[in-house]
Amino acid sequence: MAAIEVERHRGRLAALAIAVVVIAVGVPLWWKTTETYRAWLPVTQINQLAQLQLQLSVEVEVVFSRGTLTAEHQKKVDPTHTRLEEHPVDETTGLSYRYETRYRTATIMEEDALNQPTPAETDQSLHLLSESPCGSVVIYVVPESSTLLPEGVSVYVGQRRTSLLRAGRPMRLGVGLKEVLAHLETQVQQVLKVMSFSHSDITAALSDRVRLDYSSRDGLVDSMRAFKSSPGYEITFSLLNPDPKSHHLHWDIEAAVQSYIQPLLSKLAPVADFSLDSQILYYAVLGVNPRYDPSLNAYTLNADSLSHVINPVEARLGENTHTYS
Repeated sequence: MAAIEVERHRGRLAALAIAVVVIAVGVPLWWKTTETYRAWLPVTQINQLAQLQLQLSVEVEVVFSRGTLTAEHQKKVDPTHTRLEEHPVDETTGLSYRYETRYRTATIMEEDALNQPTPAETDQSLHLLSESPCGSVVIYVVPESSTLLPEGVSVYVGQRRTSLLRAGRPMRLGVGLKEVLAHLETQVQQVLKVMSFSHSDITAALSDRVRLDYSSRDGLVDSMRAFKSSPGYEITFSLLNPDPKSHHLHWDIEAAVQSYIQPLLSKLAPVADFSLDSQILYYAVLGVNPRYDPSLNAYTLNADSLSHVINPVEARLGENTHTYS
């Protein structure tokens, strides 16, 4: 009996030891090997993705013609100057403008171009001589006594991102270089507002193209919409003549396109192909009233009524216009 009791006691100890091993080692090992993997998300970096920080760079080249700066000022002027402007739109959107301005004196060929009789001819000549990168703004500073600009006009903005600026009174002799550049900087900023988009224009463009409010589901869906580009665009100019019998209209659309539209399209030529068309639309009143046809659910004219329609229309279109059936 004593041997049996010893054997039972030994069995209890073995079972207890196995239970301790299972609880101390097996349970943690099972818990570790069967738990779900949970990766910690970089919440701070994810929140930064909602922030839109745009930086717009504008290269400005200020060219001093003969008589605007003294020889001493030309030696002291800094060839480059960078100006930064920060404009927050809202909590997550901001705009920064970087103006990189380079100062230099006009070359001999540019001086000859500035001697043209009219600003338009000067603009054309300077464009042929320009070696500035695409998109940059070139401002030519002419003396206050220059006759290139009409009296009372201080700025002329050309068609090819080139402008003429008349030097002000602070740029006369005896004025320090710092005062000259400070006054010129104010004038250059005013010219840039005319030649490039203003902050309000860019903000309005962002409000149309970029959804700044992602709180609603519709706003989030709209922000994901993409606009397809096209390799070519067709531009049509139409002249409407409401009364051809009384008005004989004429327009020199070809000259207008060459003067105002073609310079812009030439700059956009690397982006897409543009074709221009023009047409004159004449409006005339029918001489008869169409009748409603229930079977076709439309107003129709009989073949016998066409002779009563064509002749009155031709009469209202005038003598130099005809219709063909």
